Amino acid sequence: MSRRVRFASARGAEAYLLGFVNYELVTRYRQTTRTHDLALFRKRLTEAGWKPGAVASVHVGGTNAKGTVCWLLERILRAGGLRTGLYVSPHLHAMRERIRIGGRSLGARAFADGVARIASRFPEKPGAGFRTTFEHLTALAFLTFQEADVDVAVVEVGLGGRLDATNVLPPGAAVLTPISLDHADVLGRSVAEIARDKARILKRGGRAFVMPQSRTAWAGIEERLRNLRAGAVRTSEACPTRVVEAGPAGSVLHVLGQADYGLVSTGLLGEHQADNVSAAVSVAETLLPRETLREAVRRGLREVSVPGRLDLLELEGKRVIVDGGHNPAAAGGAARAMTRHFPGTRAVAVVGMARDKDHRSFLEALGPCVREFIFTRAESPRAVDPGVLRSKAARGSVAPSVSVALERALDRADLVLVSGSFLVAGEARAFLGRRSV
Repeated sequence: MSRRVRFASARGAEAYLLGFVNYELVTRYRQTTRTHDLALFRKRLTEAGWKPGAVASVHVGGTNAKGTVCWLLERILRAGGLRTGLYVSPHLHAMRERIRIGGRSLGARAFADGVARIASRFPEKPGAGFRTTFEHLTALAFLTFQEADVDVAVVEVGLGGRLDATNVLPPGAAVLTPISLDHADVLGRSVAEIARDKARILKRGGRAFVMPQSRTAWAGIEERLRNLRAGAVRTSEACPTRVVEAGPAGSVLHVLGQADYGLVSTGLLGEHQADNVSAAVSVAETLLPRETLREAVRRGLREVSVPGRLDLLELEGKRVIVDGGHNPAAAGGAARAMTRHFPGTRAVAVVGMARDKDHRSFLEALGPCVREFIFTRAESPRAVDPGVLRSKAARGSVAPSVSVALERALDRADLVLVSGSFLVAGEARAFLGRRSV
């Protein structure tokens, strides 16, 4: 028999969800069908009222840029008149930010009530309902999108692909962003192995969109496509996009897909954003009427930026770039973006990372745009001691918290880069007065 549960606040609902297994706080484990039982999750989700296929979806996986592609695509689809759902992770400030309807985070009351309905649905005994924090959030997102009758839901994979809770989605559009080595202790020790895992979001009967990949990653993706007897849209070829101008405020892009979308001024930083825009527009071209596409693309991308992803903020005339990137590929992209948009200027970098990351390679990749490192840690059990980071970099200083590190950095430079972790990014944004997205 179900029981009635009520939470007085969104914070109380978050505390309830954190009482379940939360793999976002675990640095080393292996995904198996015992730790991530998709068949059981699908069964429980259906029992809770989910109807597979009731909402059209776009499933986005990969290593880097998947969150950015989701944000860009949702903006374009919404500008084209569609009622959109967006599910991304991790959050920067509050869990409810992960679930968005029509561009707005799920309200605090709606989040608390939604979690309460899920808690009430299953009896209070181990294994009876959803088993992990992420399964609960995914269930809440899918049920919310269904209840809100959205036209399309843009869904970011949490981790990997094959056994991620989001992979209960039926065949539809699926995007693979660039795949590189990350979460090796969970997904595999080689790029090829990781690519095979992530490519499992591609399904027979769906449509595959693939961003530029390394040769090794492509091999894993093509293996999946052969098994499905399917082809893929190569997004950079379907919608060539290039950066025409780059300055401190962002980029001007020339976007050329099914139509010439012309020059679009954005708040995006980095040459790699051209590939992200190509992917978002390539998918949007299959979902929006041709007559609305041009204006939707232009309006959706105009002045766009993505919270926590090379996110340009200002404080008293000083620029702070906040980026949650945490692997060497992301660090390299950030370094190239800083060099392109702020030529001749090297930043003071505030860096905090999780214990399981490739610290040395990350710092080496970030190094060319940094004149001084200040190492710190987020308020998380996963955070590595900042002294470890300093030893890997062989330079820099240590601060006990993100706020102290930022205060020191802003005293020393007009350009500050915050990087290494989405938890650090969230704390930095809060310090700068941005407490929501």
